[in-house]
Amino acid sequence: MMTQVDVLRHGLPEGDGCLRGHTDFAITPTGLNQMHQAIADITKVDQIVSSPLQRCSDFAHTFSSLTSAPLDLDKQWQELDFGVWDGQLHKTLWQTYQQELDMFWRDPWHNTPHQGETLPEFDLRIIQAWQRLLTDHKGKKVLLITHAGVMRQLLRHILEMPQTARYLQRLQLPYAARYRITIFHDEHNEDWPQLHWPVSQQFASS
Repeated sequence: MMTQVDVLRHGLPEGDGCLRGHTDFAITPTGLNQMHQAIADITKVDQIVSSPLQRCSDFAHTFSSLTSAPLDLDKQWQELDFGVWDGQLHKTLWQTYQQELDMFWRDPWHNTPHQGETLPEFDLRIIQAWQRLLTDHKGKKVLLITHAGVMRQLLRHILEMPQTARYLQRLQLPYAARYRITIFHDEHNEDWPQLHWPVSQQFASS
């Protein structure tokens, strides 16, 4: 049995120059168009799973209406909670929290935003959300709409990358970035995930 999950980042939202995190900035018309273009080759979806934040969920509702695919809004797929830093301009944060920001970006596993979510907590949240998605939607074609930070943590899990900060800088995920994960479930109930990035023409009409 095979499960197919297309993972899509939201398009351009409002809040340019801000550390968005859990702050619920709206998606822009440009962002919606970017997302439509990113999945234009997908012809069949059995299930849509989305972060409930507007920059993801607005498109999720629209696509669910277009395809009649059921939609599950799941807060476990939200971006990292940056605490008191959340929603603030990067330049303002740098003026006030320069040392703390530098420590966080250099070693986020051991440094946490003020009153924010720790990276180990975030990592565990994404792993648990992924395991639940595969259990609930095994054998389906799923569209998962989420955030860049979430997509990096999911790749860290799928590719068994070490708990370092390096993958955060090495994975470029622009607005409306998309990758696909196919998971083969064998007769021993073991999962064999495979990353397709970019999605090859072999899967273009899936």
